[in-house]
Amino acid sequence: MPAMITAYITSSSNLIYELPSSGRLVQSLLFRALSSKSKNLAKKLHRLSMKLELGTPYSVTRLTTAREFVKGRYASVPKGGEVRATFKLLKDEFIDPLIDGLVKGNLQINGVPVEISEIKVGRKDYERFLLESPVVRGVTFKLITNTILSEEFPPPLPNLLKRSFTAWNSNAPKELHLPSVILRSLYMATPRDPTWIREAVVEMWFGTERVVREGWLGEISYNLRELDAFLGKMAVGLMRFAEFSGIGSRTTMGFGVVSVILHKRKRRKSHAHEKGIAHPS
Repeated sequence: MPAMITAYITSSSNLIYELPSSGRLVQSLLFRALSSKSKNLAKKLHRLSMKLELGTPYSVTRLTTAREFVKGRYASVPKGGEVRATFKLLKDEFIDPLIDGLVKGNLQINGVPVEISEIKVGRKDYERFLLESPVVRGVTFKLITNTILSEEFPPPLPNLLKRSFTAWNSNAPKELHLPSVILRSLYMATPRDPTWIREAVVEMWFGTERVVREGWLGEISYNLRELDAFLGKMAVGLMRFAEFSGIGSRTTMGFGVVSVILHKRKRRKSHAHEKGIAHPS
């Protein structure tokens, strides 16, 4: 059962961090919290995340804080100030141990001791993704953090959802695995104008080396009118799941965070209603 775990974190002293690369801090926080509860589970999660062909079973957001603490690329959060981090887990076995580790673990961010003041958990059953998905005429993906893809924009919709599809079939119950025809059917979806996309570059530290990651930010929309109703409904479930799995690569470091907006089909008015004709009782 996928879950979004948002932690509200209070700093014990002045906390300074770089916004674009702060997803790595959230990733570190995840493993420290999980290790404090179960080192074996932390090792298992790390091992699974290395097997990219299986679909990484987690993703994270960047650290966020109040606008007043942000100047350019950096945030300076005073003692008692709050930052937020969201961890997105795709397997049940990691969820409760992570929550327990966040509450009880001795956690730090950039060497500064922090405490968890509040945790909010949202869970979504894989089956509910499919059952609660409407038939829609279009979809918009809001790329909130740099989304790293190996091709030019706008990509075909199956390419945008490739990671989500792999992550779904690697982590969902076997009886709910999606057939490849679902992904192939999305080639019928066409990009819609306007598409608000810009290139974005993130510099981040890997050890002592400064590495540049190029990606995309903004909004991209697709027309789904040509999709078969049944396949389209399952495809919409996959699109909504992308909010948990992330899109593109490096989603375990805060890249590829996405919000999905569905454009529902408008109901057609009856001919009698359009003409103002009363129906007999």
